[in-house]
Amino acid sequence: MPLVKPNARAVVIPPLSRPKSRAFPLAAKDGERLLRVLAESLLIRRRGQLSLWLQGEIQRFLPHQILISAWGDFPKWNLKVDVISGLPGALTGQLAHCGIDSFLKELFARWIGAGRKPLVVPAADAFKEFGGCSCAAHDALRGLRAVLVHGVRDERGCYDSLYIALHSRSFTQRQPKGGYNDLVDLLVTQIDAAFRRVAASRFADTTAEKLGDDWLDVSPREHEVLDAMCRGKTNAEIGLALNISPFTVKNHVRRILKKLGCGNRAHAAAKYSRAPQEARQAHPEIAQQANASPPGWRA
Repeated sequence: MPLVKPNARAVVIPPLSRPKSRAFPLAAKDGERLLRVLAESLLIRRRGQLSLWLQGEIQRFLPHQILISAWGDFPKWNLKVDVISGLPGALTGQLAHCGIDSFLKELFARWIGAGRKPLVVPAADAFKEFGGCSCAAHDALRGLRAVLVHGVRDERGCYDSLYIALHSRSFTQRQPKGGYNDLVDLLVTQIDAAFRRVAASRFADTTAEKLGDDWLDVSPREHEVLDAMCRGKTNAEIGLALNISPFTVKNHVRRILKKLGCGNRAHAAAKYSRAPQEARQAHPEIAQQANASPPGWRA
């Protein structure tokens, strides 16, 4: 028996309207690179993998030396911030300690004003909000010349995720003349998905935040290496997480042992782990400062 009677009036359901297809005028090799970038993003589960991916072939399309991620309720300024960087000094903890609130507010407002489209901001305009801070993190940021801002709007959660890429050269150099904004939109969407699968850097829990970067003349990068050593990480694992070679990690470890007056890694890690408690006992005001969160930030 037919499901529809012969004389019954047919109901035609119109097809859903589809967005215009995105066409990226890429050379064959660049097309292959882009497919690898997208495929590799799906495999990211750890922070080290995220750092390695961001320093890989994605640099061909979205070059950056520092990538700042800020997400949460921007109108209420209830944010979390994370930084992926291969530059010494440009660390999540350092930026949280000194603050880049005005910098983030300015770029977020510009992105909203541009209709939430990819936006290249002149470095002079982006960095005018930094004020007179001369810490290592701000010095590293000032040394860069190109700032690209884009984000992802979560309509279900009603919050935004903002990504700020910084580099010493132009983002559009060697890029296709047409469709670059669509390409950036595609890549930032993949970056956002990858970030969501990785735990954020918990700057408030690091020993560096409790001691300060001037502790025994230990540099911000050496603080990172020491934190990793305390968690039992090998030189290869530390290098992968910090985007540096195991040989560079080995040199950092050698300098750390000399500064701390320790004969081996275990002794240095133990001394570093005890340092916050000893500092609180010697200087009670340090404990009060450690419990205070920088304005506009959430751990």
